[in-house]
Amino acid sequence: MRILAIFTGGTIGSSKGRDGRIAPEHKMQHNLLEWYQQFGHDIVFQVEEPYYILSENLQAANLNKLIECVRGHLLKGDADGILIMHGTDTLQYSSAVLSYIFGWSPVPIMLVSSDFPLEDERANGYMNFRYAVEFIKGGYGKGVFVSYSNPGDIPRIHRGTKILAHQEYSSAVESVAGMYYGAFHQKKYIPNPNYRVGKNLTSLFGREDKAKLNPDGSGILRIVPYVGMTYPELSGDVRAVLHESFHSGAIAASAGLEKFASDAGKLGIPIYLTGLCTGEAEYESVGCCRKLGIQPLRESAAISQYCKLWLLISNGLSLSESMGQSVAEDCVM
Repeated sequence: MRILAIFTGGTIGSSKGRDGRIAPEHKMQHNLLEWYQQFGHDIVFQVEEPYYILSENLQAANLNKLIECVRGHLLKGDADGILIMHGTDTLQYSSAVLSYIFGWSPVPIMLVSSDFPLEDERANGYMNFRYAVEFIKGGYGKGVFVSYSNPGDIPRIHRGTKILAHQEYSSAVESVAGMYYGAFHQKKYIPNPNYRVGKNLTSLFGREDKAKLNPDGSGILRIVPYVGMTYPELSGDVRAVLHESFHSGAIAASAGLEKFASDAGKLGIPIYLTGLCTGEAEYESVGCCRKLGIQPLRESAAISQYCKLWLLISNGLSLSESMGQSVAEDCVM
C-alpha cells in the first residue's frame, strides 16, 4: 500500500531544545516513520514537505502550498491514502479548508497531530499516527478526517469540518455535539452509530477546480461575544461578519447590535450567527437577531464556517447560496 506522508511541522514535528523551548526539528519525521515499521512493512511511504512551521504561524500562503501538494497527488492517483502531520493549534482550520476543497477525494486524507513532542512520554502523536494508518488500510471512509486520542480516551476519527475550537489550556479534540465519525477500541474500528450526515456533498469545489485562499486576508470580521462588548465600525474591506454566540446560541440583543446590523445592511455585508443548537428552542434574543437580518447557521463548528466563508470569498462564489444551504459533514443534521 502506498501512503503519502506530508510533514508541515507542528508539535508532532518538533523537539525540545537545550533552552527548554519547543521548535521544529526535521529528524522527528524520520523517527515517526521508522517507529511505525514495528507494525509491519506493508506500507510504502512517500514523503513531502511543502512547509515546516509551528502551526500557530499558519498563513494562507502555507495552506495554499498544502492544497497544491494534496491536489497534485490526488490528480495523479499515486497514493492509497494521505497523512498530513500538523500542529494542534490550527488543526481545525486546515482540516476544514481541505474538507471543503477535497471532499470528493477517493482516498482518505488524515490529519495527524500530537499534544506533546514525540520524545515526551505523554505524547499521543504515535497513537494518532498509527490509527490514521489503520483507518486508511481498512478503507473505512473517504474525504478528510482527523485522527486523535484525547488523554485517557480511545483513538477517535473526526470529520474535518466538525472539529470544535480547543478549550483554553486543553489540547483535546472534540466534534460538534460529540458527532465523531468512528473509533478504535481494542484495535478494532467501530463506526459511531449516532453519526449522522445530510444528503449534500461536502465539497464546495469539483475535482477540476483550482480553489485557493486569498493570501491578502479573508475579508471576514469574526466577533466573539462578551459582557459589555463594543461593536467595531464596519468598512468596505469587510465582506462578511461571522458572529459567534454564547453556549446557548444567543447573543445580547443590545442597541449596539441593532446599530451594527443596520450599518452592515446599508453596506450589504451579511452577518452570520453560529452556535444555534439543532432541535432546541430558540431564545428570544435569537428572534431579535433574525428581525435584524442576522442569519443563524445550523449547528456547526464556528471555525469551519469561517473557513467556508474565506474560501467562498477567495474564489468568487455566492455567499447567499452556499451559506444558506446545508453542506454534508458541515452541520449536525
